[in-house]
Amino acid sequence: MEKFTLNEIKIAVINKDLKKLEELSRMTPAFSSENEAKELIYFINEATKILEEEKRKLSLEMKEIKKLKNFYNQNSSCAFDYQG
Repeated sequence: MEKFTLNEIKIAVINKDLKKLEELSRMTPAFSSENEAKELIYFINEATKILEEEKRKLSLEMKEIKKLKNFYNQNSSCAFDYQG
């Protein structure tokens, strides 16, 4: 299994790089000391927060899209039935 370094996750978290965070989530962290392991845990937790926030935002957007779709479906038939 591929491994990622502390610097890789730091950069991804700082830049809020969702694509890179997703990639790193499929990898194993590599560390050489207890301090590095603690830092990795911190940045993994930060990455989790970023991904959870993105998930929350997407969920809200999906709800809005559903509302708009329902509104459109309810009103589309009568909007174009004008016989003038």
